[in-house]
Amino acid sequence: MAPLLSQGFCACRFGSNRKQTETSYKPVVAVQGITCEALRSANTVAQSGPLSLTAPAALWRKSSMRSPRKSTISLISAALLSLQAAPLFAQLPEHLRDFPTATRGASGESVAPFFNGWIRNDDDSVTLIFGFANQNRDVVTDIPIGPNNRLEPARYDGVQPTHFPVYQRRGFVGIQERGAFAVVLPAEEAETEVTWTLTSGGQTWTVPGRTTSTSYEMSNGERAQGTLKPAIRFSLDGAESTSVQGFYAAPMTTTVGEPVTLSAYVQDRGNREAYPENKIMLYQVGTEWLLHQGPEGAVPEFSNPVITGRDRAREAGESASGDWTEVTTQATFSEPGDYVIRLRVDNFLAADSKFDNVCCWSNAYVPVTVAP
Repeated sequence: MAPLLSQGFCACRFGSNRKQTETSYKPVVAVQGITCEALRSANTVAQSGPLSLTAPAALWRKSSMRSPRKSTISLISAALLSLQAAPLFAQLPEHLRDFPTATRGASGESVAPFFNGWIRNDDDSVTLIFGFANQNRDVVTDIPIGPNNRLEPARYDGVQPTHFPVYQRRGFVGIQERGAFAVVLPAEEAETEVTWTLTSGGQTWTVPGRTTSTSYEMSNGERAQGTLKPAIRFSLDGAESTSVQGFYAAPMTTTVGEPVTLSAYVQDRGNREAYPENKIMLYQVGTEWLLHQGPEGAVPEFSNPVITGRDRAREAGESASGDWTEVTTQATFSEPGDYVIRLRVDNFLAADSKFDNVCCWSNAYVPVTVAP
């Protein structure tokens, strides 16, 4: 058989002298010592690294679907792409070569900061929302505030988490924890760029938070079917959080091994009456108590850290009354130090509220000082 291409390229032609309804997978050509079988095993392109293209999907074509000429063109294209993968892979910076498709390690991986988006508030201030992704499969990472965990400009430093759990959520979110905290820029500083830098696992990542891209702009307003962020209070007549940036409760104190009760009042919100498709006007909310900041390796034990909206719906029905619901947990600390506990409240039972969309949940924070 005459070669279709020279200089190491290979193409496989499929039998064409068969009926249109008949399927043939029999290769009849191999060129320059590179067999089609070798291409099918992908051994000839595997050395190009994780970005390489494997041949079988491109080579195994049904002859009933293409003419011999079109099949040959497709196969040549696949071979060209495969051989181009290696030099393209070599041009990537070394620290990025294995990142896109490499298997995540159980430990030793880095934590990457994420900028989730920004909101223009009614007073022309701007809220910058940040999250993170712990790339370890198993190991929770702690990064104290300092050179390895910092916000710049420095005047905004200190509100970011130091504790980075491992997540594996469904959908587009995956390993991300979105909306872990937010920075509010006053109107006169609304164009300020705030960067978050994390160093761990031998890698340093910096993400900028800024208002220059409308693609990242979000809203505090109601969602497609009227849902709004739920409300949190630490006392019935006290201040209220209906945002990711949240607010802080009065500091609490306890001692090592002595449980302390953390409590708050929560409520769903929305303008769902304006949308005829809504059958439920207020939903049961989900709550989760999380360690936000604390000494390295010291994780408090919560008596009931997570109660989902679905859990509450099973007990009380999916529709909520609109009254404030008190939520509590007992937190027990094994090490002395200063901690910050985050309470996240969501209304994910609503059709227009999903973690993927960075809506709708609100945060609130409880500082706790633990004595020996």
